[in-house]
Amino acid sequence: MYNPNEIKSFYNNYGEREWQRLELTPYDRINYYLHMDFLKDYIGEGKKVLDAGCGAGRFSIELAKLKNRVTLFDISTEQLRIAEDKLKENNLMAYVDGIINGDLADLSMLEDNTFDTVICYGAPLNYLLGNVEKAVRELVRVTKPGGQVLVSVNSKWGVIRTQLGREDFDYVSFFGKPNYWYIPEVVETGNLPKHELVSHPERHFFEAEELEDLLSTCGLENITLGGSPCISSGFRKAVNDIEKDKIAWETLLEIELKSYCKRTLADNGEFLLARGVKME
Repeated sequence: MYNPNEIKSFYNNYGEREWQRLELTPYDRINYYLHMDFLKDYIGEGKKVLDAGCGAGRFSIELAKLKNRVTLFDISTEQLRIAEDKLKENNLMAYVDGIINGDLADLSMLEDNTFDTVICYGAPLNYLLGNVEKAVRELVRVTKPGGQVLVSVNSKWGVIRTQLGREDFDYVSFFGKPNYWYIPEVVETGNLPKHELVSHPERHFFEAEELEDLLSTCGLENITLGGSPCISSGFRKAVNDIEKDKIAWETLLEIELKSYCKRTLADNGEFLLARGVKME
């Protein structure tokens, strides 16, 4: 059951870790790199952009640096505080139109057809559960006709795959205790109930086709899917080693760029990316 207070409390306590999440390792930096590449053609000086579920402002900072008019929106007051501090540190507040604390399922404080581009990155939609369609409809509502909505969510198959790449994890025990870890439930439904060893609130993990259908149902067309990371999804140690060699690193990034929007590879990523155009 969707519990916004639990989500708010989790991210208030998560604090600076959310800011650090996309720069800790080379693997995380690939994730950030692909998210930005997926977005780059739909932002630019003077564009009005909503960063919905902005967290600590990692993408808001880049949008402001590129002179977009940015509105930040998040359920966590602590994450918004961090984001505002980072924007001030970088002298970017002149590009901020608003900082709003609220629930993605209710954007009633924002008018219809306001934003050129709406971004919902970092998997906030995974927590919405039964309210996810309502939230996506709100994201579409505040987007201008012809504007783009871009989202990223945790992928069901990608998240399972990444367990195999964890160095600090007993994957034999994980796959050997499927009921304890709710593996059959995740595989069949995408739903991960609250677990005693998982700090996150209850979540739903998406498949590519499911996410595409959701966006289409909510009024988006010309939908593009992506997986992030794609080829290197789950291979944290390998990516960390590759980054030490300049040519090897550039080669991997080039392969990631060429592969991550291949439809057949979208479910491979730890994150599913999707974007679509609001119908005129």
